[in-house]
Amino acid sequence: MTLHEAYLKAKSYGEKYGRTRLSSCRDYGDFWGFHFTSPLKKEGSNGFADITINKKTGEKSTFNPPMDFDLWDKAIPVPIEQFAEYNVAI
Repeated sequence: MTLHEAYLKAKSYGEKYGRTRLSSCRDYGDFWGFHFTSPLKKEGSNGFADITINKKTGEKSTFNPPMDFDLWDKAIPVPIEQFAEYNVAI
């Protein structure tokens, strides 16, 4: 699964809950984590877990940083500006 495919899958799931604004993306190794917020929320006021997509299987799940701070610290931030290359709204 490509990053673009994973983004679209995570975005589709987030939209069901009114979370349409991508605020961050992280590469956790085996999966990507996408953090979407409501467009009505202020920056930094979220409290929701990342929507995760497994790189090999495409399986959707969630990851909340307090579940494993070590994993969160090791994750590599993916610049969200690159999603503009996909001609999708950020």
